[in-house]
Amino acid sequence: MTPQRIGKYQVERELGRGGMATVYAAVDPVIRRPVAIKVVRRAELESPQATRTLNRFKREAQAAGALNHPNIVSIYEYGEDDEYAWIVMERVDGGSLRDQLIGGWRPEPDSLPAVLSQLLEALEYSHANGVVHRDIKPANVLVSSTGAAKISDFGIARIDRSSFTQVGDVLGTPYYMAPEQFNGEPATERTDIYAAAVVIYEVLAGRRPFTGLGMHLMRQILEEEAPPIASIDPRLPAALEAVLAKALAKRPQDRYQSAGEFLADLKRAYESGAAADAAPRQAAVPGSRLAGNIGALRRAVRAKSAAAPEAGAAAAAAGPGAASGKSTAAPAPRVRRPAVLCVDDEERVLNALALVLRETFEVETLASGALALERIRARRFHVIISDQRMPGMTGVEFLREAKTVAPSTVRILLTGYSDLSAIVGSVNEGEVFRFLNKPWQTEDLRATVNEAADVAIAIEAATAGARPVARTDASVLVFGDPAVGRAAREMARGGHRVMDAPHLDDTLRLLSADEGGVLVFDLDSQGGDDPAALLKVLKKQSPSTQLLVISEASDAELIISLINEARIHKFLKKPVNYSLLHQSVNEAMDRYARMRQSPELARTQAARAGRETAAARAILSKLKALGGRFAAAFRGESRGGR
Repeated sequence: MTPQRIGKYQVERELGRGGMATVYAAVDPVIRRPVAIKVVRRAELESPQATRTLNRFKREAQAAGALNHPNIVSIYEYGEDDEYAWIVMERVDGGSLRDQLIGGWRPEPDSLPAVLSQLLEALEYSHANGVVHRDIKPANVLVSSTGAAKISDFGIARIDRSSFTQVGDVLGTPYYMAPEQFNGEPATERTDIYAAAVVIYEVLAGRRPFTGLGMHLMRQILEEEAPPIASIDPRLPAALEAVLAKALAKRPQDRYQSAGEFLADLKRAYESGAAADAAPRQAAVPGSRLAGNIGALRRAVRAKSAAAPEAGAAAAAAGPGAASGKSTAAPAPRVRRPAVLCVDDEERVLNALALVLRETFEVETLASGALALERIRARRFHVIISDQRMPGMTGVEFLREAKTVAPSTVRILLTGYSDLSAIVGSVNEGEVFRFLNKPWQTEDLRATVNEAADVAIAIEAATAGARPVARTDASVLVFGDPAVGRAAREMARGGHRVMDAPHLDDTLRLLSADEGGVLVFDLDSQGGDDPAALLKVLKKQSPSTQLLVISEASDAELIISLINEARIHKFLKKPVNYSLLHQSVNEAMDRYARMRQSPELARTQAARAGRETAAARAILSKLKALGGRFAAAFRGESRGGR
């Protein structure tokens, strides 16, 4: 049974349960700070071991409480009463590294994951302060919503070389235990280095170095060498093999003598791998879609600024020979890379973003929305990536202002939580292009930013000498609640046609026959179980059509999927504010007209190709049967194959 209160703390729910303790989410009622409380119930302790268990528990508070590092879970308080003993600590919203591995996470092979660097940095600090953890494993490495690694559970730590356990005691988790722990020898800093090496091997290779059970596992750890990591994943840097072999050495004296040395060699291994791969990687870039768009961007920029200051700069760069008429080799034109601004109040997140993106983009980083607004007034950025939770100005507030200051910039929101009001605000007010979750997958991050840069480049090319937006005769199609259709028709006042489609088949028939500029889609009336797939099919077949979704749904993940996958323009919560509906329809019609004037810009709005669900296949089948304005697309499919 979950207690309502532990000490002064109000308990909210259970977070997890271990061998001797339960962890609860709670709140400090005085300062309203969310905390985690690790609790031992005295009545559940076996009396012969009770004193020893409580000593170990208090030792955890003493060990971690003496440490102050961003990658170690902070300890706030230790307390006891007649019923409980407890440790109050920092609550880390996220999960453990073990949770991520079980969920199938694998980092990209070409860079050292930030969580592993942070793990070793935390161990370097802990060891420098006399604390050996002795139970490093993925379950004890928490990963916050911002992607920061934090070591937890110092329950069997040894402090200042005092020994609370006798020689011969075996404490730890077998897969991550060093040979000396199986032999009952004293644990040292090198013991933690061994365990960290097992964790690093598991993260990079997707499996532990030793996988036996019972006595077989013990024999492997004591006698056998770990399989070379390159034999499991040949994409990893070859230099990793020697680094991990040293960290996993059987004898402590043969291992790295500090976590800092281990980390330095890991970084060098990745740097050597990057150098070896540089030529093929650079050769691949010019053939990419992004490289082609960069060429289009450069042509548009030249067209816009025939007498630009860049011309003077180029003449100056050519040197005095150019001014005197002497023949000089023309300098190679510098490829202008898309500019990306990353905004987050956590330095580690900014460093991680820059590391992933700087090979392809010009990357700048700033720690607050206020500073970023000043910067975007001074420089043109193609893409802005903003954290949501920032002090002073939230990500939604910043992106709303950024839309006003730099409307052609493509905006991405980085978030580690699912707050529906923030999500809806970001798409409706800041017109967020995509959401990225923390911790992100590197490949997803790169693909999303590449796609955002494509859109920004298309916008820039389309607006170079842009003509006034031509009036469109396209209609607004309202699927679902008839009252919404009536309201849209009355407020249009003849400015555009509004048609009702009470059933899904009516919607598809009208879209096939009519140039639908805006589709207002009642998510609660669609009658199927896969609205994201349905809207994605429509957006793929007609990328210029703008989608407005209305619903009483409070599922933040569903809304994110509609924004990310179906490219919805706005989301309106029920009951519908008709004034907001009218404004959103007018904005969407204007956006549709711009898309029709710029086919390249329209193509950037097409939904991503992905797995077709049964609902999507049914919609495609109906559209094929209806033909109409979608017929050409299906003829193209039959010629080119699916």
